Amino acid sequence: MSIFALSSCDKEDSLREESIIYVDQVHESEFDKWLYETFTVPYNMEIKWKWDDSEIDNNFHVTPPRKEKAEQFMKALYKIWIEPYQEVGGDEFIKTFVPKLIYLVGTPQYNDNGTATMGLAEGGRKVTIFDVDSFNNSDIAEMSKSFHVMHHEFAHILHQKVHYPMDFKKISKGLYTGAWYNHDLLSATSLGFITPYSMSNDNEDFVEIVGTILSTVGNCNAPVVKYVPEKDTYGIVTGNIIPMLLTDFQLKLYMFGIQIMQNEDGSMILRQNQSGPTGLSIMLNKISIVTDYYKSEWGIDLFELQGKIEIATNQLILENSKEEEGEN
Repeated sequence: MSIFALSSCDKEDSLREESIIYVDQVHESEFDKWLYETFTVPYNMEIKWKWDDSEIDNNFHVTPPRKEKAEQFMKALYKIWIEPYQEVGGDEFIKTFVPKLIYLVGTPQYNDNGTATMGLAEGGRKVTIFDVDSFNNSDIAEMSKSFHVMHHEFAHILHQKVHYPMDFKKISKGLYTGAWYNHDLLSATSLGFITPYSMSNDNEDFVEIVGTILSTVGNCNAPVVKYVPEKDTYGIVTGNIIPMLLTDFQLKLYMFGIQIMQNEDGSMILRQNQSGPTGLSIMLNKISIVTDYYKSEWGIDLFELQGKIEIATNQLILENSKEEEGEN
């Protein structure tokens, strides 16, 4: 389970032609040089992966990432996060709004309530990424899951620059809760939330929709046949299983309020919360507001961006596979 913390965002950083960040050449490695040339020079970003007590809350026990995993993560960040955003949003957009400091941590940050923090954003300029040592650069589902945090945090930065419509706040008013971790996915979707964590407040609700759209890239460019429970005209499951052409994100929406469960004897059953159809209707309303906001305020089509991320992710996995074959 992941949680994300956020503080208020600084005013927009003014752009400068030259980088204001310098690399300590005494301790440079080839990886450090690559980070400097790839992120610092063009985007004025500082990437920190070595241990620094000043960058972490020492009340938690966490460890620095392995260099191999830090390299894999940052290569992926450039290919499937920065480049797609730059392609869809433009050079000025990405250079203006990227976080100016990314700090990598090897392990999750475990909290007293049983959750684990996977990402933190501070002041719109710093993003901390946890659990880098678990990053898997050869599996599309795992890689997309790892980058959910980056999409989530970047959405926070954008809505603090230009706030989303107030109508979004009204949709689930009264349903937000600090005890979101007591809800499972079925409970959350039945109430019109895309993840349990999106129930924590309206800001997290908004950015979790963005993060989920952009990290659901298993099949987003074209639908494929998926076998799903049939629904009647009221959205209630009939018990039959039928084929439908759906993308992965469409499948996620179709299954709002529906869960596949396994009996003790190994047989599978469908469980549906009767408020599931209402939850889906609420979610479609939220998605409309979110996507309209991105289009009108930033000129970004979220589903076009989703497609770019899927293509980039598949290309990177192919590159990684060839590298692994070459090593064997």
